[in-house]
Amino acid sequence: MSALPLSLKLCFGGERMANKLPLGQEQRLTFRVTVRPDAGVDACIVLAGNKLSAAVGDISAEGLFITLARGPLAALKIGSMVDVEVSFEGETVLLFGVVRSQHDGGYGVHFPERDPAGRVNPVRRFSRISSQLQRTSLSQRLKVLEFGFRD
Repeated sequence: MSALPLSLKLCFGGERMANKLPLGQEQRLTFRVTVRPDAGVDACIVLAGNKLSAAVGDISAEGLFITLARGPLAALKIGSMVDVEVSFEGETVLLFGVVRSQHDGGYGVHFPERDPAGRVNPVRRFSRISSQLQRTSLSQRLKVLEFGFRD
């Protein structure tokens, strides 16, 4: 696998595990979907017991892009550990996350399988939310395509 370019190695997981990419560089290996404001996803970052309301820009099975309603915080930097509460269709999940990127006034947060103490992160519950949003997004795109072929 060493003869492959780095981009292909990343797609197939070749060197990704052995040589972690630097924080702040794109590392996503899962499909991501844009979350519309009317999608019914509520989120907040929990810092020092305070819930800071946020908007979700996109979501994948392993993380999300989130923008705080109050704007960026100087205390949140790439590598910061945060708790994120996500609610969708009556289900609320509290996850441990790591800020992997910071741009456009928001934060890309990755949800690892375990927190630093070794406790299991409820990533599977979160991935059900992500999967539902992906299905909804795909369904909407197919309807647009179907409508386009009728004209």
